[in-house]
Amino acid sequence: MKPSPELVEQFKRDGYIVAGQVLDSDTLAAARAAYDRIFAATEKPSSYRNLGQKEGEAQSAGAVLQIIDMHKLDDVFRRIMFQSNVLDLIEGLMGTPNIRLYHDQALYKPALHGDEVPWHQDNGYWHLEPADAMSLWIALDDVDEANGCMRFVPGSHKAGEVGHMRAGQYIAQLKADADESLAVPAPMPAGWGLVHHCRTLHNTKPNHTPRQRRAWVMHTMPSGTTQGGTVLEDRLVLRGG
Repeated sequence: MKPSPELVEQFKRDGYIVAGQVLDSDTLAAARAAYDRIFAATEKPSSYRNLGQKEGEAQSAGAVLQIIDMHKLDDVFRRIMFQSNVLDLIEGLMGTPNIRLYHDQALYKPALHGDEVPWHQDNGYWHLEPADAMSLWIALDDVDEANGCMRFVPGSHKAGEVGHMRAGQYIAQLKADADESLAVPAPMPAGWGLVHHCRTLHNTKPNHTPRQRRAWVMHTMPSGTTQGGTVLEDRLVLRGG
């Protein structure tokens, strides 16, 4: 799935694109089944946490459940990362054949009480240099604004790094200032994906619908990317070297 010149220009302009179908029906079904098995496991993985957790709450009323490195828990996610259509898309947008995984994650908003994720840039958390990382966000359910699809401020990546602060009482979330009037939602059917730059401002609304919202995200970066002055040489090579 090599992006067209028009899509590449749109990505440069807006900082994100909706890429269309990424998973075929069989792969989508396998990913959903693996996702559900992992979240239903009796013993939580050590990286399992609720991003909706707030200080002083024994049990949060809202939930954004996160599991890091799903590819280590079920091979279906590893296979998706190495799909030629996925890597062709990322290479075309990133402009290099040397691609590494920063990490991947599941972000699950249960029906009825899925929480929000405030406006932020991914690099507000990561502090990667150069800031050329990008994320492929894949919907495992049909997504719209009501159940928590991604929303963007187009072109916000061009402003560079913006200030982030703690997001209210959330234990694990940061937020950045954004003009809500500029927000553009990105609804998609299950199996579709979108790509966004690590400096593009984005958020998701709460899910108060009777529909769950399962999403899986792979965060990629050019080889040679550093964090805190250290080259991330230990990260999985997806293509090139």
